[in-house]
Amino acid sequence: MNQTASLGTNRTGIAIAPERIQEMLNGMDEFLPTSRGSEQNIAQLRVAYANQVGPLGSVPPPRGVKNTLQTAMKAVTGGQPTLLIDKLGERLAFERSGVRLYEALISKHAAFGSFSGGPSFENLNDHLEEEYAHFIMLKGAIERLGGDPTAVTPSADIQATASQGINMLLVDPHVTLLQSLEAMLTAELTDNECWNALSQLAVMAGEEELAQQCLRAYATEQAHLEKVRAWVAAGQGRENQTDGAKEI
Repeated sequence: MNQTASLGTNRTGIAIAPERIQEMLNGMDEFLPTSRGSEQNIAQLRVAYANQVGPLGSVPPPRGVKNTLQTAMKAVTGGQPTLLIDKLGERLAFERSGVRLYEALISKHAAFGSFSGGPSFENLNDHLEEEYAHFIMLKGAIERLGGDPTAVTPSADIQATASQGINMLLVDPHVTLLQSLEAMLTAELTDNECWNALSQLAVMAGEEELAQQCLRAYATEQAHLEKVRAWVAAGQGRENQTDGAKEI
């Protein structure tokens, strides 16, 4: 299968049948909305729902008296341990998903092959193993802080919902390797931003060793991002420019 878009019988646009435009507009007058309303009414309903429900979730309390006291002390000193555990849970879930995404990319590579300047099987497998190593590191960090790595924290829940589209796209058999790599840019950009934030939260909580682990993971994810960018640029037949667009 071709890795790039091709001409075909795309019938989604109206330009292919301009004589039907008026018929479509007439249908809007024939089939009126079933109730009165506007975008303002929808917005008001959203606000009403938001005012009625509670938070998305919670962070489970740490295990053991020692950990509880340690967490309480850090809360007093501004270390934000609850936020740290929440964001560790977020990254744990994201790295687990990252492993699954690279498994899907390897399947795309097996199905379609690569392209000039694109990734090899070894490239993709290296990324997969590094994502898994980050997952193991995060699991250990959560356990060391008295948290439960099996718990879905609020931020983990949000990230899982936000990344559903990427997961669905990469397992779609119609989607090529190049198209999958374009979607992976979204995941890698998010991963880079969140690792940087997590290292800062670890410093605030007095977890210097964890902060250093996060910085090392951040450096690895930066390398992932640059490689994916280069692969996408090669697949599109353009130069890989990471310093912004050239002046016109």
